[in-house]
This record gives sequence, C-alpha cells and structure tokens, in this order.
Amino acid sequence: MPALTKPAPRAGASLQKPLTIARNTVAPGTQSAIDIPLARLYTHTDMPMPAYVIHGRREGPKLFVSGAIHGDEIVGTEIIRRLIKLKRIKNLRGTLILVPAVNVYGFLDQSRYSPDRRDLNRFFPGSRKGSLTSQLANTFMT
Repeated sequence: MPALTKPAPRAGASLQKPLTIARNTVAPGTQSAIDIPLARLYTHTDMPMPAYVIHGRREGPKLFVSGAIHGDEIVGTEIIRRLIKLKRIKNLRGTLILVPAVNVYGFLDQSRYSPDRRDLNRFFPGSRKGSLTSQLANTFMT
C-alpha cells in the first residue's frame, strides 16, 4: 500500500502548527471562538472571556488585539467585531488573536472597574490567588 503524503507547501511558505489557547487547539487554516474560563460570579454563574483565533495555514506574523481593559471603553470591542467580519481575513498568513472584552465583568456592568472596584489596568500581571481583578489579569496574561 503506498504511503499517503501531504502536498508540499509552495516555496518559502511553510505550514503552521496547531495553536493551543486555554486548552483549546486551533488547527492551521481555521477560525475558532474560545471561551476562556474566569472566576465565577457570586451567583455561581460561569463567566468566560471570549477570544477569537484566526490561525492561517501558512506561517506569518502573529498579532494580538484586545479591547475593553476598562469595561466602559468599548471602541476596541467594535474594532475587533469589524476585524472578525473582514472577508479577506480567510487568506491570512500567520495568526490573529482577538479578545474583544478583557474586563468582561466591567463590560457587562458598563463600568471602568471590576466588581471589586479595582482598575484592571493596575493589576497586571496578576495573581491566581489574589482579588477578582488580580485573577482576571493573571488569566489574561497566561
């Protein structure tokens, strides 16, 4: 039985390897919406941080775009929404990682601050065992 082989990439364009974010693997040439788990609300409601990954088939630059570090600053969220809808993004070389609302808690409350009244921008890189804001910063950074 003959061995199956993959078609060789074009000269100068090597194929990417799968990318893993928050225990989710994104294959080259695909797009994926990922829910990054955060600390639960006091009502025991799960709260994910949504992220979108566009992982091109071929290697290229990696770009990361985030919005709403302060929950009431939502222009970045709209920019990311527009990026996701671009038709030419399907031909992307490299990887684009998008997080429209980093401070999900503040974004939902339309507030600059997290529920513990802390400014996320002041808590990076964060801590796994710290305040809610510190845990959010840690999750975002890792």
